Amino acid sequence: MRQFIITLFALFATSASFAQEDIDITAIASEESEVEAQSGWSTTTTRHNSVVTNSFFSNWFVSAGIAGSSFYGENEPEGTSGSPFKSFRNNLGLSIATGKWFTPGIGLRLKLNGLWGKGLIGEQAVEGSFKYLTLQVQTLFNFSNLFKGYNPTRLYNFIPYAGYGLMRNISYNDNTLGISFGLLNTFRLSDKVSLNLDLNYNKPVSDNHLSPYVLHYSYNLEFGITYNIGKSKWKKAPDVEAIHEMYQMEIDAINAQLHDEQQENEQLRQQLSPTEHQENE
Repeated sequence: MRQFIITLFALFATSASFAQEDIDITAIASEESEVEAQSGWSTTTTRHNSVVTNSFFSNWFVSAGIAGSSFYGENEPEGTSGSPFKSFRNNLGLSIATGKWFTPGIGLRLKLNGLWGKGLIGEQAVEGSFKYLTLQVQTLFNFSNLFKGYNPTRLYNFIPYAGYGLMRNISYNDNTLGISFGLLNTFRLSDKVSLNLDLNYNKPVSDNHLSPYVLHYSYNLEFGITYNIGKSKWKKAPDVEAIHEMYQMEIDAINAQLHDEQQENEQLRQQLSPTEHQENE
């Protein structure tokens, strides 16, 4: 009986620890395996797609890379080749960005890319070189984490995005607002560093009343590196329902043990009753 009381006290002490604000998920996981071994019940103490939100200063990153861009003009002569590899429409540039992941699946970044471009420029569609910049705010959607669950050691992440911002032709002093759509592919090297391959499309917001020096749209292929600043990982959120189920099983087991001991005590009492009656006679 003393051992049973000690076990019951330990259960209540452990349950009380879960009422605290901070939950030790590592300790829960170690106890989970013991419960499963004893009961045969499989339970999970963390949710597959849920994490604990980090502070504002966590999960920031910076990126830099080389960009290959191909520009297309609105007034290109009929029969002009549309190949992005033609020398009159492509050139190398640079790309830099900084951003933050608010959850493992959704983030924002501020991206600047340029600097050298080629294309058929102006109303006469004359081949020429120019300097340009695009500055956009882009919303990132990490589909790998959204649909497969957060995994900090995943090698590859599939990240579509959409953006909005400024498109500027520096050489001809022309500006317009533009949109972008892209696919960011990241390849993990370590907790801090990953390679990225970014395929994207940029286009002015409106085709009407644009200067002939604002090019119609562009395709970009960017290869670079991303560095995670500060804390970059997320903690799995505890599955409270599973935790309750796990401890409910322990409570049920203790109740069953208590019931068995009560029955055993009752049987002993009944066995002792005739002896006591004979002694009284």
